[in-house]
Amino acid sequence: MSLATASFRPAQGSVARPMLLGGGAGLFLALVWGLLDASGGGSGQFPVLLGALFGALAAWVAVAARHARGLRVVADEEGLRVLGPDERLAARWDGLRLGFGFAAGGRGNVQRYAIVADPRGRSFAFADLAGQGPCQPVAGADGGPVEVVDLPEAPLLLGLLVQRCPAWQVLPPELATPPAAVIPAPGAEAGAATAPAAGMRLAAPRAAGAGVGLLALAVKLGGKLLGALGKVGATAVKAAKGTHLGWAAASAATYSVLFSWKFAVAIMLQLFVHEYGHVHAMRRTGMKVRGMYFIPLLGAAAVTEDQFTSRRQQAYVALNGPVWGSLLALLPLSLWLITGEPAFAAVAAWYALINLFNLLPILPLDGGRVMQAFAFSYSSGLGLAVSVLGLFGAVLLGSQLGFSLIWILAALGAMELLSEARAWAGARALRLLPEPSRFGPTHWVYLRAVLGPPPGHPSERQFLGALARSERAGRAEPLTSRQMLLWGLAYAGLALALVLLVWAMRHVPGADVAAGMLE
Repeated sequence: MSLATASFRPAQGSVARPMLLGGGAGLFLALVWGLLDASGGGSGQFPVLLGALFGALAAWVAVAARHARGLRVVADEEGLRVLGPDERLAARWDGLRLGFGFAAGGRGNVQRYAIVADPRGRSFAFADLAGQGPCQPVAGADGGPVEVVDLPEAPLLLGLLVQRCPAWQVLPPELATPPAAVIPAPGAEAGAATAPAAGMRLAAPRAAGAGVGLLALAVKLGGKLLGALGKVGATAVKAAKGTHLGWAAASAATYSVLFSWKFAVAIMLQLFVHEYGHVHAMRRTGMKVRGMYFIPLLGAAAVTEDQFTSRRQQAYVALNGPVWGSLLALLPLSLWLITGEPAFAAVAAWYALINLFNLLPILPLDGGRVMQAFAFSYSSGLGLAVSVLGLFGAVLLGSQLGFSLIWILAALGAMELLSEARAWAGARALRLLPEPSRFGPTHWVYLRAVLGPPPGHPSERQFLGALARSERAGRAEPLTSRQMLLWGLAYAGLALALVLLVWAMRHVPGADVAAGMLE
């Protein structure tokens, strides 16, 4: 079997009830453990919140494992298989028969579906139910009842069947017609160099004195530096305009109440500069920036409307935040060296600690995104495994330090990881299309309408957005070995510099508290 495979799984039901029951069981066990510990002469203190969290997490893992062992459709370049407790269907692409029909829905509606059969008469029916509930079984090729399976990626599976069986007759004539080939103009060759036009004179190098040359060089460099600073300033103004002032004000008020207004000013400045580093990197690499969001007690986030086109871009955008934030830490450090004022040393140490925390290899922190770029450059499976290990590490770290905010970050990282996994699942399916250029958004909307929601359905925009993310994920270029080495050295070097900065000021009042966090 080819290594290029794509898997399609039925829609997973709601996990809210199992997680609620698991959280309640974990809470109960935590209370019982605390009572037993107190009766034995112990402190009787047990983190009940942690028990509830682990109970809910265990329930979610159990539901996910059960879903993973259930029915799945596996496609590769050779054919299609439907697996579960036993093999339900297996055939080469050219041996499959494709048909369509209508089934009675559970809510009195009529549901469109597709059904595929192998040479042995075994059938598999699927549709995109879009939350309409299950529908009645339909008749298979052998006359027996066949369950209509709800596949969220049903249009992708149907697209594979159309192109690989092939079954172009499914599409209307205007969509089944191949796109016209673009014929280049005579003599025009892609990438061909253009010779100088007749009569064009190339400027010859002119001799000049050393002093004049240095002066010209200084003027040129100075102009470029001022231009660069002007661009940075203009981008910073745009980033400030894109900042949601309500959330920023709420964050500043929270820090002022919990600490002091001086601390609030210092921390908001660090958060802004750190996130501006991400914004600057996004815009420099051609990404659209939606805005900058401040989240009380959780920091801030720069949100883009695009997806990374390469793992190098992902690492570059991720590291620019800690780099800019670390450069800002040099300002209070310099003031401390000049004035000897301990307050400046404390600010520098906390700035360094904030950026060091962001370098932890945990999604959605910057370090987690860098590790994700490295791991996904090898394979999507390794990338997902490294991300999951980072999430478990976050939970353990939060438990060890008693820092519950890390659990919230881990929950956000888990949601981001699920989105990444879905994008890669779709990307693997798109890679199996023999002629991907023949399918555009109109084709996918039509194929989706054949199996479920009609064009213009409220979920259509979400479907097309997920499809676009899958296409971009499939086109994302991995890091080369040399790029991995360079970005790895940059990541490790920045982390080491921040550790040394905090350690060097461990004897200064105020900075010693930040240094104590590293012990």
